[in-house]
Amino acid sequence: MGLFSNMYTKEGPGVRKDQPPKKGVARFFEIVFRDYGHLLKLNFLFLLCCLPMLLVVLFGLLFHQYLGMLLIAFALFLLCAMLVGPAMTCLHGLTVKTVRDEPCFLWHEFKKCWKANWRQSIPAGMIFCTLLAMECIAAWYYCFSAAQSNLLLIAFVSFSVLMLVVCWLFTTLQMLFLDMPLSGMLRNSLLILFGYAKRTLPAGLIVIGVMLCLLLFVPIPLLPLLLLLGLPALLAVVCDMWAWPVMEQAFHISEQQAARRAEREAQQ
Repeated sequence: MGLFSNMYTKEGPGVRKDQPPKKGVARFFEIVFRDYGHLLKLNFLFLLCCLPMLLVVLFGLLFHQYLGMLLIAFALFLLCAMLVGPAMTCLHGLTVKTVRDEPCFLWHEFKKCWKANWRQSIPAGMIFCTLLAMECIAAWYYCFSAAQSNLLLIAFVSFSVLMLVVCWLFTTLQMLFLDMPLSGMLRNSLLILFGYAKRTLPAGLIVIGVMLCLLLFVPIPLLPLLLLLGLPALLAVVCDMWAWPVMEQAFHISEQQAARRAEREAQQ
């Protein structure tokens, strides 16, 4: 024991008080190594809410040659989108807490976020899922089915998908922290998209790049494994790391929360 005793009694280097916070890739891996178990559980809840939509999409692909089946699949798709909107809002709500180093009790926070935001997130999620499905169908047709691809049209579809993803991300974040109508949130998202393009466009490009890599380069049998290993939650962490500084700069969320806490303490 004499040989190893100092290893347990000697103080380590610790963390300096003036240690600057990590950024970029270092910050991402710090979050992953620290909270991967938490993110994995959150990812499971999110996939559970999205499972009906995945089954409906599979149903539509299997019977796409029948118009009646397609109409049934589209109706079911809209119904399943009612779950996806609140699920994505909860996913970003909890990953933002992780990015901000706030304590988070998973099941309690998930239920709380769902109850607080489902009224606005259901119509927003239905609009997002419908538009994204239309964009994906158009992209698939012109990239793989058309005899001569129209590069201008492909560029337009790609840019519209990018706008859709970024606007949905910031609409979701506004639902979590701001009290305003959905129309105001959509307008703010468009303003943020172009007003803070240096941060918003990379977040959208990361999402689209990952989606394209999954569709084009990853074997289909491997996709369920990547989803179960936490890919949606990890992707949400990346997006929120890019998006949260924009939310702070545009809406001063932390200052508003501090003011509310001080007001509640004064009332008590």
